[in-house]
Amino acid sequence: MRYLIATALTASALLGAAPASAQQAQTIHYSGGFNCGKDDYATDWKIRRNAAGEIAVTVYYQQRHSGQVYWLDLTERKTSDGMRLSDANGNPRLDIAANDQTIRAIWMKGAPQSDCSIFAVTRSESPRDRLDRLFTLLDTPAPGEDVAAGVADATRFPPIIEGLPELDRDTYSERYRQSVGEFWTRYRKTLATELAALPISTDAERHALKARLDAALANTLRVSAYRHGFAEIVKVLQDTADRLADSGLDPRTTLGTTDAGLMCQRFANLNVAYDNFDLKKLGLALAVPLDYWTRDMAERFLEEAPGCNSIPKDYTQRLASEWANVQKRQQLIQTLLAEQARLRALPATAATLIETRNLQPDPQQVRLNHGQSDLAERFFGKPLDTRREEILSIAMTDLDKKVSSYTLDKPGTPKEIGDLCDELIYLRNLAQDRKNAVREKCDAARATIEEKQTTAALEKVIAAFASVEPGGERSKAARALCEALPSTLSGRAVTAVYSACREETVKLAKKEEELRCSNALAAAGAPAEFLETTIAVAGTNGVSKAPLKDLICKGASREIGVSFSSSGMLMWKKQAMTVRFPADEEPWQFILKEDDQSDADWILAVEDEHTIERLGKQRMRVEIVAACFMGTSACR
Repeated sequence: MRYLIATALTASALLGAAPASAQQAQTIHYSGGFNCGKDDYATDWKIRRNAAGEIAVTVYYQQRHSGQVYWLDLTERKTSDGMRLSDANGNPRLDIAANDQTIRAIWMKGAPQSDCSIFAVTRSESPRDRLDRLFTLLDTPAPGEDVAAGVADATRFPPIIEGLPELDRDTYSERYRQSVGEFWTRYRKTLATELAALPISTDAERHALKARLDAALANTLRVSAYRHGFAEIVKVLQDTADRLADSGLDPRTTLGTTDAGLMCQRFANLNVAYDNFDLKKLGLALAVPLDYWTRDMAERFLEEAPGCNSIPKDYTQRLASEWANVQKRQQLIQTLLAEQARLRALPATAATLIETRNLQPDPQQVRLNHGQSDLAERFFGKPLDTRREEILSIAMTDLDKKVSSYTLDKPGTPKEIGDLCDELIYLRNLAQDRKNAVREKCDAARATIEEKQTTAALEKVIAAFASVEPGGERSKAARALCEALPSTLSGRAVTAVYSACREETVKLAKKEEELRCSNALAAAGAPAEFLETTIAVAGTNGVSKAPLKDLICKGASREIGVSFSSSGMLMWKKQAMTVRFPADEEPWQFILKEDDQSDADWILAVEDEHTIERLGKQRMRVEIVAACFMGTSACR
């Protein structure tokens, strides 16, 4: 047995003729692992010459998945039984034997636990250099099995952070913690993507699929299934088996194994990664989920499991007691597969998406109890997403066709489009990006409809009012169009048509007013010169004047007829004004007197006893009659 200093330091040219100070600055690193019972420990050794010229060894050790680090500062001591590493009090802690690049060791006093095994450490890079190399692997964007195996091997006994220079520890510790978790997440995602993309049409392709899955269920499983990774690996297997079954293939013959040794090895790896009891381990061990097990598979497991020390008895007992429930679940899955096939075969129309709530199962056919929610997503989630997208794309194309063919003589189309959009946007489980795409498509469709409505409706309004003469049938039709058209429109089109109709109606009303005025003046029975003369009009701020023709036109706008006549000669000549209200059978008789109190030519007066009596009943003074014709505030 050779001295540690001779094998480790001399071989590394650390002793040579170098000055003591230079020798003290150099360090040799060893690394490895050991176990105490069921617990694994990583260990890093740092060997150097101390100030006293002795070989000093710092032994770091750390239990797997623990954040606690322990270390011993030891020195080499030769005894009659060989070489030992002792602490400062002279207590022997490790018995060692060095040979080339390896140091074999066994704990003597102060072991982490009882029943610690003999172990070996081998010459290695420094913990920092090993971590730098490991980070290169951990940064792989889409890691495959080779990289994953390298990371699994390097992290089985990872570099101990406490062995790094003090200034590097926090930075490296945080990076390592984060990088490891992110790496295995990427690995499992890459694995799922690759398995889903592998073709399965031929025997050779299915063999390649099995080989890819078997590689993932090998030693890498010790790390890839750690903590939440277990559920993700289970799902990868489940999705692969479901894909085969959905294609009419048997997952048992494609993926399964009958090798009891392989089953045992997988179980051992799973126990390292995930030591909780879970029947899903059975599926991973045989590469076939329990949902696809046959009675023969179950019986073979019950027969072979006792020969594997890695499979606790609880698993055989639980499988036996749960087998009836496993079969019931398998029968339920057949029902789900039938409903899945029915949904997939439905017509590719928007109505299918709406009526089935985005290809959700018929609640009368599928009844899932508490604890079976995973089955809904498994059979009616992702497996139907491709069909959902296909039908949604067709629905969007149909929407475009409806918009493209829309004209004003299809008044129901805008509502159909609006209702369809509302239904599609709020489809159940519609991904947010698809929901946004549907909303954008629908917003564009509504805008196009409104634009087409606005253009066509304005053209129709303008055409209806073009060259319309007041009082004719065309004017009635134009007004009727303005009353009916807005109810068939939506959005900006309604506002645009209201505005256009208001403008055209005002123009027509002006023409009609001019016509009424012209007709009323012609029926007044007075020459134009006379109608230019003015009459006194009472107001709240005094008396103003207005031409008689204005009084006639104002009256005509309220369907009041006015006519003039004269009687007598010379100074006894009188100008009479007859007024006919639409609700009165008898006319009102007034006279025009010359006005010498204002600038007006005439003032309205009354001599007819019947008219005087009627004015009294109305409590209306004759002085304000002209004001009422003109619509001033003096009319009370």
